[in-house]
Amino acid sequence: MADPVVILGGSSFGAGELARLLTAHDGVEHPCLVSRSHAGSSVASVHPHLEGAYPDDRFVSRIDWSGLRGSSRIIVFSAMRAGELAGLLGEFEAAWAEAGVDNRILLIDLSADFRLDEGRGFVYGLSEWMREPLAGATRIANPGCFATALALGLVPLARELQPRDVSAIALTGSTGAGVTPGPRTHHPLRAHNCVPYLPFEHRHIGEVNRLLAREGSPLDWSFIPYAAPWVRGISLTIEARFDEALDPEQVAALFRTSYAESQFVRWTETLPELTWVVGSNRCLIGGRCRERRVALFVVLDNLVKGMAGQAIQNLNLASGWPEDRGLRQWIGPYPV
Repeated sequence: MADPVVILGGSSFGAGELARLLTAHDGVEHPCLVSRSHAGSSVASVHPHLEGAYPDDRFVSRIDWSGLRGSSRIIVFSAMRAGELAGLLGEFEAAWAEAGVDNRILLIDLSADFRLDEGRGFVYGLSEWMREPLAGATRIANPGCFATALALGLVPLARELQPRDVSAIALTGSTGAGVTPGPRTHHPLRAHNCVPYLPFEHRHIGEVNRLLAREGSPLDWSFIPYAAPWVRGISLTIEARFDEALDPEQVAALFRTSYAESQFVRWTETLPELTWVVGSNRCLIGGRCRERRVALFVVLDNLVKGMAGQAIQNLNLASGWPEDRGLRQWIGPYPV
């Protein structure tokens, strides 16, 4: 029996990606999108690419949780702005308890609210490195998009090769900053431009450090992100220095082995390009070696593998389903 799905913050880019991807997931019911600011409006008025799949759907302002008592499990994705779910979680939990469904909720948060918080029972959902904790989880904190790209590149290096010095630079599309325009997202300011921001201070650094510590591989590294002029996708370069020269095949073998069980992360001999992954849940990693230096190149779609796609991957892991269930898609991404 398919599970009902509720998407909080239904007008966001992340919610639009969830709604797109879930059309191909046969383990869930047709999602209900919640948005107080767009309540009563058609879903297609905000997410026009979904018109064919959601022709009559409208945003609702709230959910009657008692109407879902007949379901053995209720899947709730939160795509609300950072800070909103943390402020409302107590209210939601009280409503779930009152409706008698509090022990049936699988909550997956796409924001940063619980990624570093161990007090509310959230599992950090970096899919490839947290499979065991995610199995059966009922509270999942989805990683940030930069953190996903960084961790997928850094964890194998740190665990197996112990680099002496590491620096990372990443460029991201404007969708990473959300729906509301700002100085880094407003098109006249961002087009034909490339702007560094929060050097050495981006909040995703803490996520990666926590995961590296969990793997027993703390690392001395730095990170500088850039706001790039495209709409979606992250292109990351990691440069690492070692005490001894590395064989290129050694590095390639390390990544092939590290992600041998992954459906979505692949090592590529050709340096990966961003357009190869846009719209998909794939992450491609390539690299080059020169004496004691290694350069890794990581590309992924920030709205899919860096957000909604990974959230569905985590749903699958928590449910004991195949990881790629619902992640082979026919509706194109929007925006592009």
